[in-house]
Amino acid sequence: MVKRDIFISYMAAAYLRLSKEDADLLSTADKKESNSIANQKALILKELESMPDVTLYDIYIDDGYTGLNFERPGFHRMRNDIYDGKVNMVIVKDLSRLGRDYIESGRYVKKIFPSLNVRFVSVLDHFDSLTATQSDRNLLLPVKNFVNDSYSRDISGKIRSHQEVMRESGLYIGAYVAYGYKKSEDDKRRIVPDEYSADIVKRIFAWKLEGMSAGGIAEKLNQIGVIPPSEYKRYMGINYKCGFQKKAKAEWSAVTVGRILRNKIYIGVLEQGKSKKVNYKLKKIVQKPEAEWAVVENAHEPIISKADFENVARLLRADTRKSPGKDKTYLFSGMIYCGECGKGMVRRTSQRKDGSGVCYICSTYNKGEGCSRHAIEETALEKIVLDAVNRHIEHVERLDQLLSLIDRMEIKYDDIIANDQEILQKYEEQKRCREMEISLHKDLLDGIISKEEYKQFSQIYVERAKAADQAIISLRSELENIFSKGMLKNEWMKYFIENRNIKKLDRNIVVSLIEKIAIYEDSRLEIIFMYEDKYKTALKIADSLP
Repeated sequence: MVKRDIFISYMAAAYLRLSKEDADLLSTADKKESNSIANQKALILKELESMPDVTLYDIYIDDGYTGLNFERPGFHRMRNDIYDGKVNMVIVKDLSRLGRDYIESGRYVKKIFPSLNVRFVSVLDHFDSLTATQSDRNLLLPVKNFVNDSYSRDISGKIRSHQEVMRESGLYIGAYVAYGYKKSEDDKRRIVPDEYSADIVKRIFAWKLEGMSAGGIAEKLNQIGVIPPSEYKRYMGINYKCGFQKKAKAEWSAVTVGRILRNKIYIGVLEQGKSKKVNYKLKKIVQKPEAEWAVVENAHEPIISKADFENVARLLRADTRKSPGKDKTYLFSGMIYCGECGKGMVRRTSQRKDGSGVCYICSTYNKGEGCSRHAIEETALEKIVLDAVNRHIEHVERLDQLLSLIDRMEIKYDDIIANDQEILQKYEEQKRCREMEISLHKDLLDGIISKEEYKQFSQIYVERAKAADQAIISLRSELENIFSKGMLKNEWMKYFIENRNIKKLDRNIVVSLIEKIAIYEDSRLEIIFMYEDKYKTALKIADSLP
């Protein structure tokens, strides 16, 4: 067997590595330059000039790969050349370039390389396995590897803390931006709408509000030749890889459309930090609970209005069955409920002599599980809802005009509070409770009631008084918010007024203006409009005008 120390020459592999943490912003400019691939190469080539018995076989580079594991393409290629007998020497700038994992780095240098008769040289550590002493092997290498491992743990924690601060500040730290946005040219940590893809996002939301299903939207996008998000990123020159694509040619799918419709980024909300690595050495990633996400509102320019996003969210939660053979949803799908049992109403078509008739019946009754049929014809329902919508819009418009008088009349918050009937009623209730407590105390002194009875009834009135007090605080706070935030100029009112004089209902109008429709016995309807709480508050303010 040929001994290693009588080799006449060596075929050397120069191994260079630079990871993100090495070139990270935490490093100084001097460190960045020192660890650069070019600097490593120059240092190694200069060292090889002083080794006449060494011939450079090849240079192996891993640029952008962590040193915490050995799953690197350049390292794999070098290892294969070692196994094939093409290389019998490895030279690195320092031990940290080989790797920062204490155990694995030590295993390669102390076991694997010697077992393969591979000479190992670390230039800056002044270590050469050909001339190294036992002390160098047993003391220098373990200490160096341990320091490198500790450095990785330390810098990993610093980077993680720095990223948390950036997330909480509303800065974008992801590699890729959601479809519809791009990184700002002025600040890569900020995102701005991308003109082309943002327009597609707006169309997707508009089509959904019109009643189209996610699958129908995907089909339409494919038909008109819109490039799907993954391909669009590559088209824009982004080195993007997606694990969801299964077909040879990327296409829009219902899943892709659904992700867009649910993403709050389109209303200016930045949600980051949804996952984390188990530790700095492992690639395994676990999802964090939503309460631990970094969420910043108004972090960037929205593409979709909050009202449209909320309406779409309601549609996605509802039963949105499609018309057979069509890509659009029924007009009232997911909006009608039984007023008796609270379950959804189902659409049924029946054949008549004068043609097909369509009606809605209670789903509980339809399943034979009780309740009653209390059906309503679709055509009658449309007329009733259309009339109700127009009347409600008229009320909102008059209310808007009335509230606009507040500014001109210089009516103040204190004036409204002093005349609010609901608050006045609560004050009256508090007064009655106090009077009853005084009366109870007198009855106790007169011997009419016992101490136990006094405690029992007194506690009831104390609790009622506390409830009234809490209600007063809540009502005052609600009115105060309206005045302090200028909510009298409500956008929701404009939302209704812009749809005045509707001649025919469509899906967009139904889902935008109506929360739900309840059908009771004898076809009695209850229509709950959107922003019902705001409407009632506005009415209360109008009624409180002195």
